[in-house]
Amino acid sequence: MKQPQGYEDSTHPGHVCLLQWSLYGLKQAPKAWFKGLHDYLLSVGFASSKTDVSLFYYTVAESRVYLLVYVDDIIIVGSGATLVGTILQRLASTFKIRDLGKPGFFLGIETVDSGCLSIVGALQYLTITHPDLSYAVNRLCQFMHSPSTDHWAMVKRVLRYIKGTLDYGLCLSPSSTTAIHAYSDSDWASYPVDRKSTSGFAVFLGSNLVS
Repeated sequence: MKQPQGYEDSTHPGHVCLLQWSLYGLKQAPKAWFKGLHDYLLSVGFASSKTDVSLFYYTVAESRVYLLVYVDDIIIVGSGATLVGTILQRLASTFKIRDLGKPGFFLGIETVDSGCLSIVGALQYLTITHPDLSYAVNRLCQFMHSPSTDHWAMVKRVLRYIKGTLDYGLCLSPSSTTAIHAYSDSDWASYPVDRKSTSGFAVFLGSNLVS
């Protein structure tokens, strides 16, 4: 390391700045953030999973809470809404967090089904060969931070569709051209819940749909 041009200190040419607080965007920022969260969680009674470094669990009597970290997002599920709420309050007292769940709603076992999460994850891979599922699976993925019984019903509806269309598929045939054509569309914020646009696209290689 060296002093930047225009900020050289002629009396201490070998001195450089010591980073005392991680800055968002720096290469070491994610590591510093995770270490701070890791140390805090262990200090308040969480245990770290031995199979996944980003998974932590907290046990009190018959109740247990799982906390999963993904970059700067945290997913919390537990067997009791009261315990989950207490942990969220503790986190909020130390870190600046924002609850992206429903207002007044905590993620508990009574509303979150791990089967729903795993099936939707598997469906994402299925969209590679079944692009007709892309829109439905994309919509379901937007609610996996807080899936409800309604979303579980939607997952089962998609599974029934798959069962009834096992013989459907894309027909790839010889094409006289290798020209690439792409088409895209957007619903322009028509979803009333978050007013965010959903985009779709189709890419053809010759006469064959490839993406």
